Amino acid sequence: MKQKLSPISAKERIESLDVLRGFALFGIILANIIWFLYPVYMQEDPSFKNEWTSFWNQAGYTVKSLLSMFVDGKFVMLFSMLFGFGMVIMQERAAAKQLNFWGIYSRRLIALFIFGCIHAYFIWFGDILTDYAILGLLLLLMHKLKPNAMLIISLTLYSLLFGLLTFGALSSDSTMTIPMSEESRQLMQVTIDAHQNGNIQQLMDANFMERTFYTMRNGLYVLFLGNPIFYLFSNLPFLLMFLFGAAIAKKKWLHRFEEYRKGFFITWLMTLIIGGTLSWILPFLLENSSAAQTIQYISSPLLTIFYAISLIFIYHTVKGKKVLQWLAFPGRMAFTNYIGQSIICTFLFGPFAFGVYGKLHLTTAIIIAIVIFVLQMIISKLWLSKFRFGPLEYAWRSFTYLGIKKESKNA
Repeated sequence: MKQKLSPISAKERIESLDVLRGFALFGIILANIIWFLYPVYMQEDPSFKNEWTSFWNQAGYTVKSLLSMFVDGKFVMLFSMLFGFGMVIMQERAAAKQLNFWGIYSRRLIALFIFGCIHAYFIWFGDILTDYAILGLLLLLMHKLKPNAMLIISLTLYSLLFGLLTFGALSSDSTMTIPMSEESRQLMQVTIDAHQNGNIQQLMDANFMERTFYTMRNGLYVLFLGNPIFYLFSNLPFLLMFLFGAAIAKKKWLHRFEEYRKGFFITWLMTLIIGGTLSWILPFLLENSSAAQTIQYISSPLLTIFYAISLIFIYHTVKGKKVLQWLAFPGRMAFTNYIGQSIICTFLFGPFAFGVYGKLHLTTAIIIAIVIFVLQMIISKLWLSKFRFGPLEYAWRSFTYLGIKKESKNA
């Protein structure tokens, strides 16, 4: 009888991976909350000190600085690393059953792209699933590489990114500030008005415009026009973390944590020193806020690794595991919860609920983000006590595996 690949069972799951996914989800809502409250055009003003934030108090700007230092870019990189790790798990299970991994993973990426487009154009402009699906094709092309080759390519890509962005940041004129374009200022106000008082059509139009602007900045727009270079460079951090996560999975470092504990500690210390210097110290020595933001962005992969290892060390203690197990529940439903965060925040801040888009202090928004994530932990635990998968996970996996074998939720 021909064997069929099915989703990984509860007994086969590596719980620390689910904990890391849950942790990534928490960081992602903290990073995204400001973009659930303000249009994408605000990215043209790294200082955030303009007429639309004039009501913020000093605490709001302090929180924004803390987010840049400790959160922005770090947790999406963690998601990226886990994405690469997950590919290897699927590859190894397919190989064990002598199944066509190319077909299975291609369907997975196609479904991810479809979900991403729905998310990007109908819910929230800042979707990353479409990028994961596109870059996942490159990961698929490299999935047979040896782990050392993956590590070398990952480190090479990071060195390239580090060198080019650092040179650009340090050579830029610290006295020159580029004001937000007049077109963006007009779009800012139109978008804010739509989210405060608009109807569904106005919201859809505003989101479409934001998504178009977003894809032009990250290179996705020119990729569709047939020029992949800018897109690949803009998304090198995702790709290098895909490969890094895949290499870790192939080397089984996480599977044998105790055996490699010393290596984990050395890596933890190095990423703390280098990443911390780049993100927490160096930006304060630069007068140019744009250059400081670039330097902090460069530190993201390093601090991602530091955060991940820190969490793994804590998880491998009795008390730590008991506390961190709560993160595993939303982590097992990461797809549903990621989309859910966008739906909840877009609705809550929009005209059909509280209409507070562009009106909240950032400190208040952060508290709301924490409350939403706590509720997601509780709801995920309750859901998984009755069902094997989250609702979107079920749909995604059904497409990937062409149906899911009926098993108990604990199988």
